[in-house]
Amino acid sequence: MPKRRLSLIQWSKSAHAYELSGSESSALGEIISERSAWFAWLQDISSFAFQSQSGVHYTVRKEHVQRNGPYWYGYRSFHGRTVKRYVGRTADLSLARLEEVAERFTDTTPSHIDPSTLPSSPLPSAPLLVSRFRPPRLPPVLVERKCLFAQLDAWRSRKLTLLWAPAGFGKTTLVNSWQSKQKDRRNGSHIAWVSLEAKDNDPTHFWRSLISTCQTWQPGIGETALVHLQRVSVLEPPLASVPLELPLTLFLNDLAHQVSEGILILDDYHSIVEPRVHETLVFFIEHLPVHIHVMILTRDEPALPLVHWRAHGDIQELSSTDLRFSQEETTHFLQETTASAFSEQTITQLDTLLEGWAAGLRLLVLAGQLTREGVERHLSTLNEGQPSGTFRGQLLDYFVSEVLVSQPEALQLFLLQTSGLPRLTGPLCDVVTDRHNSAALLETLERAGLFLEALDEAELCYRYHSLWASALRIEASQRLGEEALHAISRHASRWYEQHELAREAIETALYVHDVERAGVLIESFGASGQRYELQTLRGWLEQIPDMVVHAHPALCLYAALTFQFQEAGPTPPGAVKGRIEELLQRAEEGWQSLGKLTWVGLSFAFRALIASLQRSYSQEAVEHATNALRLLEARSSDDVDDLRATILEWRIICLGIIESAALHQGRFEEAKQLLQEALTCSQESSNRQFLGEINVRLGEVSMALGKLLQASEYYRQALSLGQSQENNEECVRALLGLAQLSFEWNDLKTSEQQASEVLELTQKVEKAGSEQAAYLLALLCSAREQNAAALLQLAALLARLQATPTQDTRELFSEALALQARLHLATGDYLAAQRSFTLLEDSAEERSFAQQMMVNILQARLQMAQGKVNEAVFLLEQLYQVAQEKQHLRSQLEIQMLLALAQASRKQKNEARKWLQQALSQAHNEGFLRIFLTEGEPLAHLLRSLLPGIREKALRSYGQTILRALTRRPEEALFLSPSSVFGRPPLERLSPQEKRVLRLLVAGWSNPEIARELVISVNTVKDHVKHLYGKLGVSNRLEAYEAARRLDLF
Repeated sequence: MPKRRLSLIQWSKSAHAYELSGSESSALGEIISERSAWFAWLQDISSFAFQSQSGVHYTVRKEHVQRNGPYWYGYRSFHGRTVKRYVGRTADLSLARLEEVAERFTDTTPSHIDPSTLPSSPLPSAPLLVSRFRPPRLPPVLVERKCLFAQLDAWRSRKLTLLWAPAGFGKTTLVNSWQSKQKDRRNGSHIAWVSLEAKDNDPTHFWRSLISTCQTWQPGIGETALVHLQRVSVLEPPLASVPLELPLTLFLNDLAHQVSEGILILDDYHSIVEPRVHETLVFFIEHLPVHIHVMILTRDEPALPLVHWRAHGDIQELSSTDLRFSQEETTHFLQETTASAFSEQTITQLDTLLEGWAAGLRLLVLAGQLTREGVERHLSTLNEGQPSGTFRGQLLDYFVSEVLVSQPEALQLFLLQTSGLPRLTGPLCDVVTDRHNSAALLETLERAGLFLEALDEAELCYRYHSLWASALRIEASQRLGEEALHAISRHASRWYEQHELAREAIETALYVHDVERAGVLIESFGASGQRYELQTLRGWLEQIPDMVVHAHPALCLYAALTFQFQEAGPTPPGAVKGRIEELLQRAEEGWQSLGKLTWVGLSFAFRALIASLQRSYSQEAVEHATNALRLLEARSSDDVDDLRATILEWRIICLGIIESAALHQGRFEEAKQLLQEALTCSQESSNRQFLGEINVRLGEVSMALGKLLQASEYYRQALSLGQSQENNEECVRALLGLAQLSFEWNDLKTSEQQASEVLELTQKVEKAGSEQAAYLLALLCSAREQNAAALLQLAALLARLQATPTQDTRELFSEALALQARLHLATGDYLAAQRSFTLLEDSAEERSFAQQMMVNILQARLQMAQGKVNEAVFLLEQLYQVAQEKQHLRSQLEIQMLLALAQASRKQKNEARKWLQQALSQAHNEGFLRIFLTEGEPLAHLLRSLLPGIREKALRSYGQTILRALTRRPEEALFLSPSSVFGRPPLERLSPQEKRVLRLLVAGWSNPEIARELVISVNTVKDHVKHLYGKLGVSNRLEAYEAARRLDLF
């Protein structure tokens, strides 16, 4: 059966009208002209195509969200990726709305995508209103307050300036006019401004706002901090709370490098009631660079350590006493606004009545219609008697009533209808007031001085003065009624929804208790890729009844997320765990009934994360992660293009969970493949937060597999990423890996330098790293035959590790005990070695494969030391089979050497040569040295006797290098370098193609892989390799790598 052609609405330039094609009915004019016919047509179809006047073509589809009726979404493909845009409910659909959506698609069309330009940070949780980062437009009449300006000018001697006074005392106008003067000065400081709101009680949102406004000082400042802040967005793993002190430290470090002076102004700080925001702001102010200053404007005394700052001289304060108008300032204001002179008696009466309250004076002038006579008339009325209640409140009620009554009725209605909007724009006001001239009306109101502040000249965005708005809302409630105000809010919420302002749409719906609509909005915006900040989402869901939450699978998942991560630790209390399980079951059943299997996969991924947080390497976590990967990979019937980045990130988490279990169980090759897939996902998602961690873990797995060159490349990439992102934790782990490699290659000096860098960096991060560095320094002491010093260091390290038992410290504790036992064996203290081994056996209930192999090999060493050579050989041969199956090369090499030494002690020369030659053959290409040198003189004796019998020249040469290193004094340690091992330095320059081949060669690529990458033949690759070896004077990949590294060819 042929596929039915999709109906197309398109603009015809010749007819200068829209036309309909592909449908049984082509009378679009009749359909559109009759509203009922248009909606009937939409009711009968599930999708249609639309082509705008500008030529943008997209598909419009009807989608059902549970029981809430249909919603329409637009879809358009760009370079293989589908972009989704919300259109609206059926009642919202019009040709004008379809044209508006088409314009939104043009904003996202990429001309060319360059991977290097992809963002390094996750998608933002929600867009920030840039108008909040600019001070309001100054009023036309300003009273210059030189005395207060002089006090503000003294900011350099303090960390903080605090202006706190009730509403209407001119805090914002004072600082705004002062900062405007600052900009006019040649040596003026940079100003960053943010007007705070209730939404900033979410700590993540608060600091996103502050960092974003500071980027006006210098583009890119705080970018790394923003990446860390965005890691707490819902559905963006990892979800566990990121300590805010980490991104704040990164932000402060950026500010410390800021050349110019900067002043950060926080207006309306009284909006902040969240203790965590206060705490983090205290941390920020306490650690401010000397050239950065903070100004806080608030109505109330903030919950900050003001007494402490006063005692240390860190704060300058201006209160209502400082801010109130003097009689001279009152006189100046009246003269400017009324163009009249007032008597001293009138000025004195005003001063007594208003006590310098600037807003009251302005209201009085407006009530008097900007005339001296009007002002004096109202002043006389007020002096005759005042109703009960607070004085300023009474004045406000009186003034607002008088000012409103003096306006035309149409304007009064406009003021009352828009009084509940936090921000006013022409299009929004048109919707809620059912007019078409709101933009012009707003400009008129601002010019008339009716307490309307312009927030953004370019976008014509305004807000009412808070005092004025509060009084207007009370008046609106009395004159219009609550139901009318709720209807206005519902109109506003729909407008916000259509303009993809998720937070405003949701919070306006919640404001009028339309919880069903709020739930639908949270779900639909989430399905479109919107990311919510965790605390904000928790606040929303707390206002929505369980019955509504249970009806929406996405809300069930979001609620489970908020329950899981509202606790301090990874394991919530039992009752909360039961609630989380119930919510996840409801979510999965709901999505399965709708056929939305991708969302079921996200729920499974979240289950996997919970299980892994509660118990490392658990089979439950692996099973959930495996199921999640299966569903997140499948292309189900539900559209998931907008969730592509989220899906990729959750795939990375699931791959990491399975990889951790595989590594723990010794499935190293499988672990490497999983990590390489995770690396691909991370690169595809344009989210760089995972790249460093993945490269570190690839380095660790590569070392276990004996691929030292690959490990070095992964660690260097991780270090570079960590440095570029100022992620000290990743730098620590990468440097530790590189230090271990340097140690294995017997480059003890470099290894020590890298360990010292780790110790320096660990002072800046909370996580462990210093203990691993201390262990490495003990290893270095043992390599230099300073066994007594090494044992002392190990004793101190073991004491520290025992006092702070964690998963990481338990593993290091075992390694330190094993090293302690080996050092005791080296010094002939067999009893002490046995004690260390006994402690090691009892130190862990569950060990990883590598840890258990280490314990078993140490047991064989003890048996050999006790003369139980046959028992040791039996054990070692069994261990070798296991290590070979698991491809754990490091264990294989150690076992082969021990077997060679054991067989030599049994006079089995051929067997000893076989094991030794096998070890040399496997270790040769990667340049292992220290693993041999640790065996000391017994291995040197064996090499002297067996090397002449090894026929392969490369292996014999490698063995002689090891023997020379064994016979040198510690201070003359031999390490792999072009001059000491691999011959002469290069005499000829490398061609660009040879450099490309060399890069791939030392990274572990095979000749066929290099050929495919460079689009050349395998024989050409072989020729390049031959010429490279000749120029570098080397004979294998390891020597080529070391030569290139030492000679800085890259």
